[in-house]
Amino acid sequence: MDRISRIGVFVCIALLAYLFFYGTPPAPKVRPLPPVSPALNTPATSTPAAPSVASTPAETAPAPVNEQLSFLENDTLKVTFTSLSAAIKEVELKKHKEDKTGNVVLNEQAHSNILQVSGWPDAATINFQLKQTPDTLVYTGTMENGVKWERIYTLGKDYTLTVKDSLTNPGTADVMLPAYGLSVGRAEPLRVAGHYQQNSNMYLGSGWLTSKFHLTTISDFNPSSFLWVVKTREPRAAFSSKDIDEAPLKWLGAENQFFTVLLTPSGDRTIQHAEFQCFNQRDPSSGVIPAQAEPDIEATAYFPEFKVAAGQTVDLGYLLYAGPKEYGRLNALGDHQGELMYYDGVIPFSVLIVPMLAVLHFFHSVVGNYGVAIILLTLCIKAITWPLQSIANHSGKKMQAVAPKIKELQAKYKEQPEKLNTETFALYKEYGVNPFGGCLPALIQMPVFFSLYFMLQNAVELRGQTFLWVHDLTQSDTVATWNHLALNPLPLMVTGLTMVMMRMTPQIGDPQQAKIAQFMPLVFLFIFYNFAAALSLYYVINNCVSIIQIYRNLRKPLPELKRKPKKA
Repeated sequence: MDRISRIGVFVCIALLAYLFFYGTPPAPKVRPLPPVSPALNTPATSTPAAPSVASTPAETAPAPVNEQLSFLENDTLKVTFTSLSAAIKEVELKKHKEDKTGNVVLNEQAHSNILQVSGWPDAATINFQLKQTPDTLVYTGTMENGVKWERIYTLGKDYTLTVKDSLTNPGTADVMLPAYGLSVGRAEPLRVAGHYQQNSNMYLGSGWLTSKFHLTTISDFNPSSFLWVVKTREPRAAFSSKDIDEAPLKWLGAENQFFTVLLTPSGDRTIQHAEFQCFNQRDPSSGVIPAQAEPDIEATAYFPEFKVAAGQTVDLGYLLYAGPKEYGRLNALGDHQGELMYYDGVIPFSVLIVPMLAVLHFFHSVVGNYGVAIILLTLCIKAITWPLQSIANHSGKKMQAVAPKIKELQAKYKEQPEKLNTETFALYKEYGVNPFGGCLPALIQMPVFFSLYFMLQNAVELRGQTFLWVHDLTQSDTVATWNHLALNPLPLMVTGLTMVMMRMTPQIGDPQQAKIAQFMPLVFLFIFYNFAAALSLYYVINNCVSIIQIYRNLRKPLPELKRKPKKA
């Protein structure tokens, strides 16, 4: 490698290191809540304006409704209900701890309550009456138009609630109820030690399904541009699902990396469209939401208007899921809700992820520790790919055997690069050598790696699970911190083992390219440094087994070169 190339590689690594450790300031401890915008949801606690002096009694605004809280709970959920719009204030997940101090609470800092109705003018001012049993809450009230509204919440198995709205028209004339929205609440950010987990931004927002899955995150509210020059979108505080896909929605969820609130209409009903709103404050000049800001995103499902005929009742049903994002549990809900895990993007990684999850759960049921289960899963994957690696190693040996003849050609045709390439490939063909044979394991490993990345990075089963010094397999394995610089041993081990593998592997080909390749582990160190410890653990074990296989390969003699018989 010449002097300029070495300087270029060093500068790139230095820039990566700077951006990685100092490019993003730490997240603030306290998130100031901006004032609520009335664009999508009107706060249920707002007080109607006082009537003017000239108002008649009939025009007098109704008195404010006093909020009354009620609760339903089972082994997994504690749901807090509010009499304001007969909605859900928050949901506590009793089997999932937040930072080992308390339970995870969904919709805790929201601007709207879950299933809060917007669009019906007096929905927030109805004085609901409540009847309660251990598993059921029944709210009843009457709208200004005389329609009686009964909302029934029934606590289901695990993390589900069934919701039924019954609208009865006791009058003699039909009543049209306008299009309405149901809030799905806030995508509640995850926190560790009181701090927002900034590295979970890519999962925080709203997931929804039409004919395909869509994910709305904080980036969808920022301005965008082509090549940082041509602006393609202005900053926006709210937008509709119709801006992306005009098809109706089968379901709508507010989610973070591990948990979700998911609303699905019952029967053959669909959500007409969804609205997404971001309450974050922005940079005044650029309109960009600061990178360190805690995203504040809420979603609302909208349904069309409908008629309640005189003397008739219209029933509207919904299924609400509030709990962990576990593929098997979500998929069992139907309507392809397992797609909320976003395993299938351009490539259907679920083909690999689903069986790997099943194997991981099996090993955990046997050994009782997810760290050990990941090691056993890695050994299984290596056992399957071992023959492919052996084929690649044999190909590498043949490349070693033919290397002296390649050097002769390089010396003979050093002034004729095109002739050198022609003769080199002719030599490969003559002795049956495949110069790309060593790439086969890498090609096989790529889909496995991406599948493991999607599986392990947001596997709620691994959240809070410990292994040796790792306190949480879904987070980096930090053992010490100095001046915002974290010491993560597993990525360092991966880098060291990768360097050992590269040193052990015979270098064949352009020496300059081989020297540049030696710097690649350092580049990947900065890319993977804050990945989930589970993923780094996989790579440590994978590299250890690969080193053993390379060592065995090095002890084998070079194969005897034989010319392939020419076809007649």
